[in-house]
Amino acid sequence: MRRIALSGLAFAAAASLVLTGCSGGDTDNSGQKKSKGATSENEVLTSYNPQPASNLKQGGKLTLPIVEIPDQLNPANGNASLYTSKIAWFYQPQLSFNDPKGNVTYNEDYLTDVKQATVDGKTQVTYDINPKAKWNDGQEIDWTAFRDTWSAQNGKNKEYDVSSTDGYSSITSVKKGKDAKQAIVTFDGPFVYWKSLFYNLVNPHIAKASAFNKAYVSNPHPEWGAGPYTISKFDAKGGTVSYKPNPKWWGAAPHLDEFTFVQMESSASINAFKNGQIDGVQAANAEELNQVKGVKGTELRRGTTTSNNLLVFNSTSPQLKDPAVRKALMEGIDRSQLAKITFQGLGYTEPLPGSFTLFPFQKGYADNFGKLVKFDAATAKKDLDAAGWKVGSDGVRAKDGKKLELTFPTIGDSSTVKARATAIAQMMKDIGIKLEIKAHPSADFNKVFTERSFDIFGMGFISSDPNGMLYICQMYCSDSTLNVSRSVPKSMDKATKAVTNLPTLDEQLDAGNKAELEAMGTYGIMPIHNGPTIWAVKKGLANYGAAQFYGHYGVMGPPELIGWQK
Repeated sequence: MRRIALSGLAFAAAASLVLTGCSGGDTDNSGQKKSKGATSENEVLTSYNPQPASNLKQGGKLTLPIVEIPDQLNPANGNASLYTSKIAWFYQPQLSFNDPKGNVTYNEDYLTDVKQATVDGKTQVTYDINPKAKWNDGQEIDWTAFRDTWSAQNGKNKEYDVSSTDGYSSITSVKKGKDAKQAIVTFDGPFVYWKSLFYNLVNPHIAKASAFNKAYVSNPHPEWGAGPYTISKFDAKGGTVSYKPNPKWWGAAPHLDEFTFVQMESSASINAFKNGQIDGVQAANAEELNQVKGVKGTELRRGTTTSNNLLVFNSTSPQLKDPAVRKALMEGIDRSQLAKITFQGLGYTEPLPGSFTLFPFQKGYADNFGKLVKFDAATAKKDLDAAGWKVGSDGVRAKDGKKLELTFPTIGDSSTVKARATAIAQMMKDIGIKLEIKAHPSADFNKVFTERSFDIFGMGFISSDPNGMLYICQMYCSDSTLNVSRSVPKSMDKATKAVTNLPTLDEQLDAGNKAELEAMGTYGIMPIHNGPTIWAVKKGLANYGAAQFYGHYGVMGPPELIGWQK
């Protein structure tokens, strides 16, 4: 689940800023020059103060906010969220990471060599594991970790709770090589995206399904980690996760003496940054941006975000079982109006997004959603009439004695969240639907998501890999935990799963867009915006900020490279 990570905040407090260096023109009524979301690779913006280790101070502390400390702390588990992965990044093995453009780079602390070959028409990859690599409890990191990672995520054993089997289901064997420190992975044919797999590993203690699912619940097990840092304090109730340099680490020394995540609402994190309690914060809207940009010693880091913010329509809700009703609701939602609310006062615009597999600046991108749904309240009303939902004397539609009343939980206390939810409720009212907004604190995101306690829900996915078609099953396979709407039937799985086994990228792009168009035609998820990203950080923070496919949660390069510039 590396490449699509769940985030309640991604939609709840959509990243907002004024981009510079992108294509654009005109000014808005604030006098700001307008900029547009990237629609080609050369328009992509990054900002993270890249520095080599030689330019970093040894020592120092860093404190950053986190929206929630989730119960599930196994990042490979289907109930894990973006915040699970953030916590794991600093103390669990990270065998590969991305450069700012999303290209995979192998971490020599774990892998001394990686070779790909074609054997009998099949992709085969040989991983040479660093002889020094050990888990914190003393067990060797060897080929069995690759085998166990594959076994947990290949889909053969349904007892493992994983979000998807993308890539791992295409592997036919994982075998010991010349010794225990070499793993040989063979696919069932040509496999384009082999570099995107085995980015982290399953610890021997969670090789069995029961432990994989339960052992990390409310317990991070630092003794099962293996990284430059280890957890020194874990207090979920108090909202704190702290790290210190790992005394058992064999690689380059980390630069920080202490690193801490503190759980807080977005408004609290803005105030904490202004007061010097934390060292970085994401600005979520114009109001927050204005508050942080004037803080002394602050640097704003702006970048192209690789996130998808969406509305999910719960197809298992009684009133939403009919796809015609879900389509009508989508027709009644003016996405351009929601974008204006999200980006108000920021001088930023972007085309309405139409895909969850690729971003507008990537080769093969298609506006698949735009082919299916256009905002048209009059059409929405006709479609609801045709589905048997008639407007009552109170203006609310009803059918068979039941009113078309729906719940919409919101996450976090952002003013943008409230304004956008209010706008959606009004749009629904205009077509005869009563939408009840239920406000939740940020820490409730995982609860709302896993318990599916919603009719319509705003959420986001953050991608840290440019190979979107590899993860098409995460979005659209019927058994994926990210198929939150449950609208896509099992009958579509065959075509969806076949995409990643096609031998060339061009064939995958063509087949993937067709599969996405069909899946979107079940009207379960609606793209709202991608948006930009802005970090406000204290000057001197190195290798942290905004870059496309920043799924390593702001950190550019291995964890030991985060620190303070000399």
